[in-house]
Amino acid sequence: MIIKAKASSVMTSPRKLRLVANAVRGLSPKVAIDQLRLLPKRAARVLLAVFEQAMGNAKNNFKMSPENLKIKSLQINDGPRGPKRMDRSHGARFDRGVKRRKYAHINLELEEEIHGK
Repeated sequence: MIIKAKASSVMTSPRKLRLVANAVRGLSPKVAIDQLRLLPKRAARVLLAVFEQAMGNAKNNFKMSPENLKIKSLQINDGPRGPKRMDRSHGARFDRGVKRRKYAHINLELEEEIHGK
């Protein structure tokens, strides 16, 4: 059984989220949540919310135990890019006072780990 959780258009750049996602990829979800609570990065709080959402889905919707879950996939994709206004002089060097605000999409899939005999 696959448990899915996602967050769309998170206002954090995908590069910063991937840095944190690579730190927890391959861990069990419970250990990943503990790691994310200790990381001093803003992107860790965003990923922590998605992990807690997935664990809640597993417990409440599918009646699964959190100890038997493992991360199947954790994807950080580019989201839309919007204008970010910069209130300053609009010289040629500063892109006419407009930068691009980066957003990201997070897709997390957990699956039940089947133990052998």
